[in-house]
Amino acid sequence: MPYYPQGTKKPSRKPPLKKQPLFRLALICLSALLIIYGAVRLVVYGADWIASRRTAQELRKIAAAQDTAIPKQETVPEAAPEMVVSRNTVPVPDPTAVPAAAPSEILPAVEYPGGLQVSARIRKLREKSEYIIGWLTMDDCDEPVALKDNDFFLNHDASGNRNVNGSLFLDESTRLLTRPYTLMVFGHNMKTGAMFGNLHRYEQTIYCNRHRIITFDTLYEEGKYAIFAVATIHVTPGTAGYLSLTDLQSTRRAARKKALAALSSLSVYSSILDVNEEDQLLLLITCVGDDDQRLVVAARRLRDDETPDRLTLTNGGKS
Repeated sequence: MPYYPQGTKKPSRKPPLKKQPLFRLALICLSALLIIYGAVRLVVYGADWIASRRTAQELRKIAAAQDTAIPKQETVPEAAPEMVVSRNTVPVPDPTAVPAAAPSEILPAVEYPGGLQVSARIRKLREKSEYIIGWLTMDDCDEPVALKDNDFFLNHDASGNRNVNGSLFLDESTRLLTRPYTLMVFGHNMKTGAMFGNLHRYEQTIYCNRHRIITFDTLYEEGKYAIFAVATIHVTPGTAGYLSLTDLQSTRRAARKKALAALSSLSVYSSILDVNEEDQLLLLITCVGDDDQRLVVAARRLRDDETPDRLTLTNGGKS
């Protein structure tokens, strides 16, 4: 036993901080709160997922029941002004304006073969939600596509109800009065596989070949598309792997052609499907990795002389 001289105090030995009752109690309370918070978040997430699937099933029933076109005298409803800006008009020449690019450099507007006629299926879906402008079908994805802005449907379903799963949505800059040269559809990369949670499967060549045809019907026409590229890109200029989505939307031949070449070079597999700047593109986009990365599944519209089993190849032949 150590000896302490008279007049000195035995040094106190306080228990380590981690062994003090108050610290242990605070740690237990914090852990309990974190567990409760996690459980609540899980319940909310599960409830949103169930609500999202219920909404999707209801809309699928409506879509399946309507497969005929409306009479020709009927046109697009007045609702949802976000999907259009203005009708084509004859511009008044401005003598002080900078000369426009040569017509050959700009892709011409393409009218819909049937005019601005809304299918009965989409018209019926729009009675449920004015935001719905199309329907996407591919493998196990069978979902409505909405249009409002690029933020709203990150946390709202196609009916406009708040939901963490969000909805598939068309890029807000898309104009539908004539056939767009590029359709960009965004969706969350959900771990449950909902929305674009299974889009990564297309990175596998065998899977992609088996499910290379995508159906996307919009307000005014039905469409089938064949996949030609699957790539993880960066959206920050100057970054390795950068791809300009704006150039893919461009109607300038040179910019569009350059962007298509860049997309093909970034693709995880080589495609022999013939694609040029005049083709209508369908881009399915979701987040992967960090905030700067996107997974893009790119397809082009089937041409008039093609079928899903007979596509034009780069050598001019048919598959």
